[in-house]
Amino acid sequence: MPSRRFRSAAAALLLLATIAFAGCQKIQARQEVKRGNEAFKAGNYPSALASYENASRLDPSQSKLQKSIGLAYMAMYQPGSKHPKDLQFAAKAIENLKAYLAAHPEDKRANEFLVSMYLSTDRYDDAIAFYKQRLQSNPKDVKAIQSLAAMYFKKGDFNQGFEWLNKRTALEPDNPEAYVMIGVQAWDRSYHFPDIDPATRTQIVDTGLHAVEKALQIKPDNFDALTYINLLYREKAKVETDPAKQQEDIAAADKYRQQALDLRKKAAATTPTPEPGK
Repeated sequence: MPSRRFRSAAAALLLLATIAFAGCQKIQARQEVKRGNEAFKAGNYPSALASYENASRLDPSQSKLQKSIGLAYMAMYQPGSKHPKDLQFAAKAIENLKAYLAAHPEDKRANEFLVSMYLSTDRYDDAIAFYKQRLQSNPKDVKAIQSLAAMYFKKGDFNQGFEWLNKRTALEPDNPEAYVMIGVQAWDRSYHFPDIDPATRTQIVDTGLHAVEKALQIKPDNFDALTYINLLYREKAKVETDPAKQQEDIAAADKYRQQALDLRKKAAATTPTPEPGK
């Protein structure tokens, strides 16, 4: 009996010691987080990272620390740099932000940070996968659809970019913004890639013209639509082989250019002049 009581007492003491040790580690972890936050605010990101990682080792149950670790790596990364150290920082930032979001998908700011890291490192396929996953829960998420279009254009996939912009116009048929964006991308494609075969280039320009004409039907005083319909008609003139039709395209471009200038003058005339000292 004494031996059994001794073993029970020893087990109880061990349990209490374990609990006390765990409690002590949690206190130490909170202290490390506080030090990390202070270092982060001071711009000392390597020190902040060390404190956050120590806190995570002391208290692995704190999944929110992965966000802090990810942000510290993100702050240490130099956007656009291809140096191995910066690529490592970027990879670690993405790794930790993804792990955090797996447990806290509702954190919108963390989602934005993750996407910004994808874009900073030209990981367009990852950004596309991210937005497609978002659409699974909300197929009518216009911002996600717009972002997908932008990602495909950045990748150079013009057809997919157009396809996603058309999906946006289907959801917002009375919003001129998506139609203008189609015009912008059509002009960009024609202007910066003049070696495209004439038939394809003409098709792209006509697609853009149709879109901005739709935008002007919705909002006749849309400055951006007027600007890009002018530019698109000039692109159309470049591939037109009939001199008479070419002059018609240039005349149309001049007409819309003048409308855009008149609109700008009208807006400037109605803008109040700020009083001195205000």
